[in-house]
Amino acid sequence: MDAIEQDWRFAELVALSWIEPALSLRYAQNPSQVLAEFGLHVTGDVSTPALPPAPQLALVIEDFTGEMKARGSVSCFCAKG
Repeated sequence: MDAIEQDWRFAELVALSWIEPALSLRYAQNPSQVLAEFGLHVTGDVSTPALPPAPQLALVIEDFTGEMKARGSVSCFCAKG
């Protein structure tokens, strides 16, 4: 496996650990095993990387239906590539 593939697999692990607290906990308890589940293997003399903390993101939900109803029409623009 090349370095780019390893980076992608670790990125997937990081992203999943942010949305699945149980995965993050399992990684804290046994990182080598969790890395192996993602196809990443470490040798005995290499330390396992720490998972970065989940970002603190704000969820914003905009409701544009009121504006559309006020105009009396709904437009949709679709492009086929």
